[in-house]
Amino acid sequence: MKSVAWGITGAGAYLEESIEVIEEISKLGLKITAFVSRAGEQVLEMYGLRSRLENALRGEYPIGVVYESTEPPGYPATGRLYLGVYSAVVVSPATLNTVAKIIHGISDTLVTNLVAHGVKAGLPVYILPVDLYEVKSRVPLHVDRSKCNLCSECAVVPVCPTEAAKPHPYYKVVIDLGKCTRCFACTSMCPHNAIRFNVEIVVHPVPYYVEMIKKLEYMPRVRIIKHPSEITSVLVRSLRE
Repeated sequence: MKSVAWGITGAGAYLEESIEVIEEISKLGLKITAFVSRAGEQVLEMYGLRSRLENALRGEYPIGVVYESTEPPGYPATGRLYLGVYSAVVVSPATLNTVAKIIHGISDTLVTNLVAHGVKAGLPVYILPVDLYEVKSRVPLHVDRSKCNLCSECAVVPVCPTEAAKPHPYYKVVIDLGKCTRCFACTSMCPHNAIRFNVEIVVHPVPYYVEMIKKLEYMPRVRIIKHPSEITSVLVRSLRE
């Protein structure tokens, strides 16, 4: 196998696990290009995983990260799929929005464009839809309002170095995740432990969406995977061929 085009969308579920697999198989010698949607880029920042992904994908072409936010209209980087650069396409994690567009042939984002060209180029495409099964996920940050309201004035706002924490007349404080750098100064300053990072949640599948997602099975060369680790054995085996 030459290399893999790996799409990342704006899902928190299986995001860190996907990066773990990217790190693992990169160390085994497989060349990976990550194609990151705009939402995916934002979510990587929210979870503090952007630098980890970029550090894992430093090397000679085609190793690297392609961000939708820096791509010209038409996403020319996906044209590599016709040049024999890649042997497979992976999308992990894939949001419901991305899956719905793929099923209906809409390719107006970097990752949906990547999949469309992968299918047309005759490449195997592996997709992990996060809404197909019950999954444990994490929200990057949670403010417990029952505890937060115990303060007359917020002690967190003055110490936030990026001004992500701002005072609010009703909620005492709101936190802009786009500005948050996860320095965790807020957690140590809040006297009531109202601010927590990486709060675990459970997301349950919706039957209507499940039936829609299963339509991926009818697409040529597309295979649904349940966990990022599934792709490890597939790609590692290909390295030996």
